[in-house]
Amino acid sequence: MKEKILFVCRGNVGRSQMAEALLNRHSKKYTASSAGTKLSGPEQTLESLLPKTEHVLAVMKEEGIDISKKKRKVLTREMLEKFRRIILTIDENDPLPDFLEKAKHIEVWETEDPKGKNREKTREIKEHIKRKILELEKRDTL
Repeated sequence: MKEKILFVCRGNVGRSQMAEALLNRHSKKYTASSAGTKLSGPEQTLESLLPKTEHVLAVMKEEGIDISKKKRKVLTREMLEKFRRIILTIDENDPLPDFLEKAKHIEVWETEDPKGKNREKTREIKEHIKRKILELEKRDTL
């Protein structure tokens, strides 16, 4: 049975969605979900947030992954109990809810937010996340 990992960022629009999709594509050991700490508006699909998500969707399509229909989810305390590992794909500007700061099994991947960035910068962020996922897979097999 694959270990369940939860990726968390602020809006569940870019970083955590890319991490979820990339891990599910590249990992033999893990399965991923994602959530955001602070969603603005209802739980929408990434496609419904165009044009804000256009670069995220485009760089993932370059990987052969379509995340346009993925729905955003807000992080809840109850979600933390369902995952053995929580990976925060955040930067220093991302606020965290108190219950997350006290959670166990947390790993932080300092990751720049693609919001407002051009396609090239979004691609760099995606590549950073992909490297971290491949390192995780390799590290945990040693």
